[in-house]
Amino acid sequence: MEYPNMKTFNSAHLPMVLEYPAMRERFLQAARSAGAALVEHVHPLHGPDGSPIFTDVALLGRPDARKLMVVISGTHGVEGAYGSACQTAWLKQKSAWKLQEDTAVLMIHLINPWGAAWSRRVNEDNVDLNRNFIDWQAGVPENSAYADLHAALGCTTWDGPERQKADEAMVELQNSKGQAAVSAIIEAGQYTHPDGLFFGGNGPVWSNRVLSTILNQYGQIATEVIVFDLHTGAGPYGYPALLSVSPSDHPGIPWGREIFGPAMVPVITGREARTDTGIAATATGYVSAFVRNAMPQARVLPLVIECGTLSSVEMQRAVVDDNWLHLYGKLGSELGQRIKQTLRHSFIPQDEGWQQNCLSTSLHHFDRALAALKEIESHPTSGDRSERKRVVTDAVVPRGTPAVEIIDLHKSYGPLEVLKGVNLTAFPHEVISLIGSSGSGKSTMLRCINFLEQPNAGTVAIDGEVVRIKTLRNGSTAPADPRQIERIRARVGMVFQNFNLWPHMTVLENIIEVPVHVLKEARADAIQQAHALLSKVGLSEKHAHYPGQLSGGQQQRAAIARTLAMKPKVMLFDEPTSALDPELVGEVLRVIRQLAEEGNTMILVTHEMQFAREVSHKVMFLHQGRVEEEGTPVELFGQPRSERLRQFLARTL
Repeated sequence: MEYPNMKTFNSAHLPMVLEYPAMRERFLQAARSAGAALVEHVHPLHGPDGSPIFTDVALLGRPDARKLMVVISGTHGVEGAYGSACQTAWLKQKSAWKLQEDTAVLMIHLINPWGAAWSRRVNEDNVDLNRNFIDWQAGVPENSAYADLHAALGCTTWDGPERQKADEAMVELQNSKGQAAVSAIIEAGQYTHPDGLFFGGNGPVWSNRVLSTILNQYGQIATEVIVFDLHTGAGPYGYPALLSVSPSDHPGIPWGREIFGPAMVPVITGREARTDTGIAATATGYVSAFVRNAMPQARVLPLVIECGTLSSVEMQRAVVDDNWLHLYGKLGSELGQRIKQTLRHSFIPQDEGWQQNCLSTSLHHFDRALAALKEIESHPTSGDRSERKRVVTDAVVPRGTPAVEIIDLHKSYGPLEVLKGVNLTAFPHEVISLIGSSGSGKSTMLRCINFLEQPNAGTVAIDGEVVRIKTLRNGSTAPADPRQIERIRARVGMVFQNFNLWPHMTVLENIIEVPVHVLKEARADAIQQAHALLSKVGLSEKHAHYPGQLSGGQQQRAAIARTLAMKPKVMLFDEPTSALDPELVGEVLRVIRQLAEEGNTMILVTHEMQFAREVSHKVMFLHQGRVEEEGTPVELFGQPRSERLRQFLARTL
């Protein structure tokens, strides 16, 4: 397979190493330097070079601590390079560990060491460890639909008529069912084909038993526990999604919302469940569910960080080819090495930007989680958990003057009525996402807010000021006071899908243009602020570049910095990632998510459903010029009321 958009770098300069011995050596060195107590669990098999392989456990703090943070890497072996790098970097970053007496950190390094050593997603038994943590006494889940796919997925030859027939059968299934439906069947897990994909096993495997042993040893006293399970391979390229995966609601979910706000997305799994996060909501046997059951005395917040890489079709192909290689191919052959390298690079892109972004975001989540544990009162006076100190504020509670208020807005282009009486209220610090099919009126609604488009009727108020509109003799409308429009636009920043940077100006000049010439700020002050904003969006070194010298993702981040320089009351984002190559989407979404976490008032038009779910306080679904349905992300994505919304989500999730 070829990935023309994937940048490659000299692997010697990348933070994530792919070889098991180097991963383990770096982790152990960092753990010893941090003063951790180390225990090793020897795997019964060996690595490719014949050397022993281990799951290593590092404990910082007291084994009887009441507050415990657990970080697990390598559940899917080949993804372990990312998780190991996170664990190692965090240990090094906090080399002078000073934990409270009641707080401990437990690092479980490469829980599937065979998969990490042999660069396989599965374990030594071809078992997907994240499908193995089921209640084996209750029997295995059924996935009868997988049998229809197995022949196409498990072809015994690499090329020739049989392979061509299998590939054609898979293409036919993808066309008839849709790739999302095919992926849902495969990734749900199956327990009938040991040589197939996402095989859940015939009983608890070695890694399952070892994780049980570790949590029995270290997790039975703690009453407050946060667990991170680190993964790659699903979701938008370069975007580390923070998920809490569970078969049912539990007390850890509201706790997670307190800590991370809308950045954390709950995923409730089940046979009919669905999610737009990239992972399989239909699967059972997740580590996330197991850790809650393994520590029943505690309030447990299970978290998954899932770093997106390639498309689901490309990832499926890489996993299918690797499965063929270990069943029927030769590992040492040129073809075998090519298949193996494709698998490694599919899960761990050799892209410095991807690795640094995923690493820094993950460490940020670790820091927030540890801070949240520290903030909990050590000895509550009663069993009432409401006595715990809150780490972050609750979700936005509408109060005061709305930042934006739209009432009965209409907009037509000739005989075509695009907006048919829409309403919207955005309070300060609130994030609202507008979703819907192309042509539903989302972008037009956004452009009417700052009067890039002139509404035909209705009311628009910004920060309590109603925009005055007059009717002309020909029946059209226009602003009654052009100076008022100028004031309004100074309070409303807009980020366009095509960046709209001035090509003849440097990035710095683009950012200071409005502050200097419109807001009349001193040039020196505007330049100082511009440098601070460029640092905020990760473009400190690009201030003297022209837009044409930047990638699409860099241009969009520069456009966001330019908007922030206006100090707007509200920010409007009109499909900010739609013009970007897939591998650049994540870097822009990270900046927008940071702005959301900082409490900026934002209205977004987006086709990134997972992102809308993560950052929004409210989501509005537009259909044919009307607001068909609105509500919280949990309500809208989890329990859609209208048939039109259900159809839309079925096409986009």
